[in-house]
Amino acid sequence: MSIEQGTVDIIKTFAAPVAAVFAAWSQKTAQLAWGDPGPDWQMSFERFRFTVGESDLCRFGPKDGPTYLNENRYLEIAPDKRIVYASTLREAGILGFSGTVVVTFEPADGGTRMRLVEQGLYFDGRDRADDHREGWRAMLEAMAGYLKDVLCTAAG
Repeated sequence: MSIEQGTVDIIKTFAAPVAAVFAAWSQKTAQLAWGDPGPDWQMSFERFRFTVGESDLCRFGPKDGPTYLNENRYLEIAPDKRIVYASTLREAGILGFSGTVVVTFEPADGGTRMRLVEQGLYFDGRDRADDHREGWRAMLEAMAGYLKDVLCTAAG
């Protein structure tokens, strides 16, 4: 049995107002849009409760491969400022990751500067901080595209 400790710390600036970036985290349809891992993967929420003390339960994985179960329990939600949640990730019922995620939002350069810090424990070689970092980078790029589409549609 092994435990690796790691931190993912990403800062990204979006060309969107703080309220829109925060909404991308707080709405199920938005998370399904930017959190989708790709065409050969599937993703669904069994539960989506973006409220302090509540949790989300998301299943995802390659169509012909293992299914992962991600649970996020919200510890603090300060609208348009900060989201804090505890997170676990399991594959076939076996814990591979446990940690905390903090996401902050602030106005910057006509858009939003968002910082995501994930501090976690990765168990028995089933998961790694580097994999999470790459996953978050890909999802945040997808979020930028999602926000661009939403803002263009709203502008009409």
